[in-house]
Amino acid sequence: MPESRTYGRRRSLPAKADNVPAAVTPAGGPPAVVTGRVVAKGGEPTAMAGWDDVDKVASAAGGDMYLKVTENRTVIKMLADGPFDVYASHWIEEIEEGSKSVRCWGTPECPLCAIGDKAKRFSACFDAVSLEDPDYPVMKVWEAGIKIARQLKDIATDSKRGPLDRADLYFTIRKETKKKSVEYTLERVKERDLDEEYGVTPLSDEALAAFVAQRHEYGDKVKETLDTEAMEEIVGLLMEDD
Repeated sequence: MPESRTYGRRRSLPAKADNVPAAVTPAGGPPAVVTGRVVAKGGEPTAMAGWDDVDKVASAAGGDMYLKVTENRTVIKMLADGPFDVYASHWIEEIEEGSKSVRCWGTPECPLCAIGDKAKRFSACFDAVSLEDPDYPVMKVWEAGIKIARQLKDIATDSKRGPLDRADLYFTIRKETKKKSVEYTLERVKERDLDEEYGVTPLSDEALAAFVAQRHEYGDKVKETLDTEAMEEIVGLLMEDD
């Protein structure tokens, strides 16, 4: 469903750059519908089980489909050896309602790149199971920045450390805020060390297979690509005279 937006006043744009960075955008069809996915591990029901699940299931759907990285280490299990979607996005402050983030076309024909508005944010999207609550693993979309994406690529292409979805391999991710910057720390964890180091039981073969069956295919899109008309509307706003 197209995103609706309303716009405020225009801003001054820089001169068009000769080397506008293009997004690495895989080919694909229309945007996929993306939601969180849950595979319960079973166990004895309790009187409060239904109510306990309300918040947990709600957090796995809609706006909470993304993995939220916090100051606490979160154990995750990767479901593929690479990202299913990679893109760059423009930030349009003049958009007053709706998402200010606009996916770059990733081509020389991108209307926003053509007027000198650079795509500033890089996103590599992975399917990962969050084990923040070990008894209630949830499939999330992990939107990683360029630094973490390159670390993951190094691991994926290393025959001794990869692939990312190796059966006995898990990861932890956490963030740390230093002054005005945020740093992310990624660590590999062997399945055999999960319980002792993090109190987490590895996913069963059945649970893992259920998650893998629902992962995205390469080329599925997390964020829609605006059509020509929508892009021209934004460009017209930014380029109009005072």
